[in-house]
Amino acid sequence: MRWRPFGSTGLTVSDIGFGCARIGGVFGSGSGTSSDTIALLRRAQDAGINLFDTADMYSQSESEALVGRAFSGMRSQVVIATKGGYCLPAQKRLVSRIKPLLRPIVRALGIKRENLPASVTGSLSQDFSPDHLVAAVEASLKRLGTDHIDLYQLHSPPQSVIESGDWREPLERMKAAGKVRFYGIACDTVQDAGACLKIGGLSSIQLPFGLLDLEASAGVLAEAERLGVAVIARGCFGGSLLKPSLTEVELKEKTEKWATVMALRETAKRNRRDLLEMALQFSLASPGVSVTLLGMRTEDHLRQNLEFLAGSPLTEAQLADLREAR
Repeated sequence: MRWRPFGSTGLTVSDIGFGCARIGGVFGSGSGTSSDTIALLRRAQDAGINLFDTADMYSQSESEALVGRAFSGMRSQVVIATKGGYCLPAQKRLVSRIKPLLRPIVRALGIKRENLPASVTGSLSQDFSPDHLVAAVEASLKRLGTDHIDLYQLHSPPQSVIESGDWREPLERMKAAGKVRFYGIACDTVQDAGACLKIGGLSSIQLPFGLLDLEASAGVLAEAERLGVAVIARGCFGGSLLKPSLTEVELKEKTEKWATVMALRETAKRNRRDLLEMALQFSLASPGVSVTLLGMRTEDHLRQNLEFLAGSPLTEAQLADLREAR
């Protein structure tokens, strides 16, 4: 594992971070038990991964609780990043209470999250008011079983919220109290990330970046690096669109970028390399990226991602091939 400075915070982070969005969920095969997930998190840390990115709304808050349990007694060895700003609907709060009963039923019946109607899942809302953020930080601290959060991020705020700056005072208050070491914003778009960089005081931004999302390379990454703002890059595998198992027909149904995916596959084939490995190595080679976040849920995910990480860095010719395919 290689290490990188996390912007100007003084923190040092691993090349790849562990994305915790799917741990603790009811859906998804191979998720295992809570004990399995805790063992997975610890194995990732043993392998050198030290940044774990979660959120209070992931898996109805169970994701945070699992991260907290995994690193109890070894808190100083990991960088814990979490997020707040979403409010769970009543349906999801109910699911969090009966999850142990639901999980085996969902798996036995093969129910998929995307097939559930909105009346069952409920609609998420957002609240970035000072009172909500303070309460959210306190609740996250309790679930994580820690007295401080290394990085607290606003979770996908709209640009109007970003520009208002009303969220700064409560986060500064939490920082002064030692409950939050640094704070940043997890953005949905590169445009939102650009708006963040016009605001002083942020330690990090999180944004989509990879072979299918190169917009940040048009200036945001360089500006963040100039300002000493850390960049957490997510989605380097294109939201699973770069997976080799998808047929051309399936790609056409899923994305307008299907032709780009097919061209990237040909590029990888021509270079005799795995496309997912090339995608990760591309992110690692991009100036301004502080850590590349990879979502993981199983031992196979961890093993495969570590193999991709151990691959050879891309040559200049391979980088040029990938850019041309785009």
